[in-house]
Amino acid sequence: MKQLIYAKTKIFIYILLFIFVFNSIFGTNNTLIGVTIIIATLMYLERDLTANPWKNFFFLLLVNLLQGIFGYFSAIHMWFAIPLNFISMFIVGYFFSFNLKKPLTIAFGLQYLFILTTPVPTEALPLRLIALGSGAVIVMLAQFYFNKNKIEIAGNKLLAAISEQLIQKLEAIQSQNDHKHINPSIENSIREIRRMVYHHTVDGYYVSNESRVYLKISACLEKLYLLLNRFDELKCKDNFVEALADELRNVSQFIRKETLQREKLQLLSHVEHATNRLYATELINAFELIYELLEELHCTKKEELRKVEKLDNIPTLFKKSYNHIVNFNKNSVRFTYAVRVSIAVTIAAFISDYFALEQGKWMIFTIFSVTQPYAEVAKLRFSERFKGTLMGTVIFFVLFSVFKDPTSHTLIVLLFGYLNSFAVAYRTIILTATVPALGTAALVSGMEVVTLERILYVVLGIGIGMLANRFILPHSIEKGTANLVRMYKDTSKFLIKEFYEYLKNPTNVHTIHHLFAISVLIEDRILMNNETRELKDANRFLEELRMINHAIYELFLRVQRKKIHPATVKMILDEADKIKDSTDEPIESLSTKLKYPVHKSSEHPIYDTIFLKDVLSIYQKFKKIMEYQPELI
Repeated sequence: MKQLIYAKTKIFIYILLFIFVFNSIFGTNNTLIGVTIIIATLMYLERDLTANPWKNFFFLLLVNLLQGIFGYFSAIHMWFAIPLNFISMFIVGYFFSFNLKKPLTIAFGLQYLFILTTPVPTEALPLRLIALGSGAVIVMLAQFYFNKNKIEIAGNKLLAAISEQLIQKLEAIQSQNDHKHINPSIENSIREIRRMVYHHTVDGYYVSNESRVYLKISACLEKLYLLLNRFDELKCKDNFVEALADELRNVSQFIRKETLQREKLQLLSHVEHATNRLYATELINAFELIYELLEELHCTKKEELRKVEKLDNIPTLFKKSYNHIVNFNKNSVRFTYAVRVSIAVTIAAFISDYFALEQGKWMIFTIFSVTQPYAEVAKLRFSERFKGTLMGTVIFFVLFSVFKDPTSHTLIVLLFGYLNSFAVAYRTIILTATVPALGTAALVSGMEVVTLERILYVVLGIGIGMLANRFILPHSIEKGTANLVRMYKDTSKFLIKEFYEYLKNPTNVHTIHHLFAISVLIEDRILMNNETRELKDANRFLEELRMINHAIYELFLRVQRKKIHPATVKMILDEADKIKDSTDEPIESLSTKLKYPVHKSSEHPIYDTIFLKDVLSIYQKFKKIMEYQPELI
C-alpha cells in the first residue's frame, strides 16, 4: 500500500508540473488539452508503440490536428458544427475503441470536447494546433523512454515471478498443503507476457525475434504449470520430486542470470523417474526448451533480437484495413458505438449552441461519459453518474461553505484531483472528479449557480444518453459476448489449420504466434463481459479452449525442434483429420485407429507416443468444446 501511495503521489506531482509547464508555454486556453495529452500518454503506456514509431506518430499527429481544425470551424457556426462534430466523434468512437484491447476513447473524446467547449479566436489557432501537435510528440517520447526495452525488462520480471510461483506450488504439493490459491497469479503472469507480445507486434501482426522467444518460454512455463496440476494424480518418488524442485530453482537462477547451483538437468535426467515415464519425459522436454530459449535471449545481440523477420506478407484476414471493413456494419460493437456517440454528442452540442447555454458543456460531457458500447454498461453508468455527481456536489457545497478563502478552495481542488487517481469504482471516479470541476468553476462564477446548473445539465445529459443507448443501434453484452465466443472458437480452428500449413510450408510462423497471443485478449474480453452478464459454463469453456490452444502451440514447438519424425507427424494428423471430419464415427475411435508402428528411423519413439497422446487429447476436447453455445444464467 505504501508503494502504491508513493507511486500515485509521484505521478500526481509530475502531472501537476507538466500542466504548469504546458500552461506556461501554450496559455490557459490550451490547459485542458495538456490534461488530455497526459491522459493519452498514460493510457498508451499499456501498449508498445515503438515497434512502428513513425506510423504511430503520424497517425496521432493527424488525429490531433484534425480535431483542432474541426473544433475551430465548429465554433464558427452551429450548422457547420453538425457534420464536423459527427465526423470527429465517429473517428473517436470507431478508431479508438477496439474489439479486444482497452479503448482510448476517453483521452481523444475529451480532447475534442475540450476544444469544442473552449474555442479560440483565429489568431490563437496556430498556437492551439502546435499544442495539439506536441501531444503526438509527447506520447511517442514517453513510449521511447518507458517502452523501448519493455519486452526485456517486464518480460524477465514476469518469467522470474512465474518460476518462483511454480516453486511455491511444488513446495505446497510436497507439504500436502493447498496449492490452488497460487494458480491465478501464475495464470495472470503467463497471460501478461502474451498481452505484452501482442501489443509489441509490428503492423499488428509480425512478431520480433525477442517477442517470439518470450512467447515460447511462456508456453513452456505453462506446460510445467499444467504438469504440476497433474502431480497429485501420480506417485512420484522422493528423489524425483527433489530433482524437480532443484530444476525449478535452476530455471529461476538462469532467468536472473545468476550462477547456477548445478548443471542444467543434471539430476532430473538421471534420477529414477516417476511411475509414469511419459510424465517425466514431458517435464524434461519443457525444461530443455526453456534452457534453449533463455540461452538464445542471453547470448543474442539486442539488435538481432529486435529484428522482425517478415517471412511472408500479412494474410488478408489479419490486415488492419480488412479489420476496419469487417467491423463497418450494424452488427459490430465498434461501429454501433461510434454512430451512437457521434449522434448523441452532435445533438447535445447543437442544443447548447442553439439555446446559447452557458453551462451546456456539462450536458455534452455527461452524454459522452454515459454513452457506452453495451446497453447494460450504459444503464449502470446512468445511475452511478447521477449518484456520483450528487454526492460530489454535496461534498463540494459543505467544504466550500466551511472553507471560504481562495487558498483553501485551491487546496480542495488539488486534494480531490489527487484522490481521483486512487478511484476505481465509476461512482467514486465521478465523485472525486465533480468536486474539482465545480471548485474550478466556482472560482469564476457563484457557487450556488454552478452547483444547480451542473446538476440540471447532468440530468439532461443522462436523459439524452439513455435515449441514445436505447434507440440508436443498441448493442447488448449478450450479443457481443456471443460474437467473442465465436471468435475464440475460430481462432482455435485457424490455429489448427495453420499448424497443418506449417508442416507443408514453414513460412507462416508469424500467423501461429499471432493467433496464440491474441487468444488471450479474446479470453480477457469475454471475462470482462461476463462480469456484467454471466454466461453458463463460461469458465469451463474458457479453460478447455485455453488448454487446446496451448496444446496446439506446443505441438508446433515440438515439430520446430524436430523432436518427432516428420513421417509420424504427417501420418497421425492425416488420420486424425479424416476421423475428425467424419460424421458417422465418434472421435473416441481415434485411440484405436491410430495404433501405429513407430517409424523405424525414429530416434526417440517416446516422443511419438507423447505426440499421439496430445493429438488425441486435442481432437477429443475440440469436438466437444465447439458445440458450446453461450447461454445466460
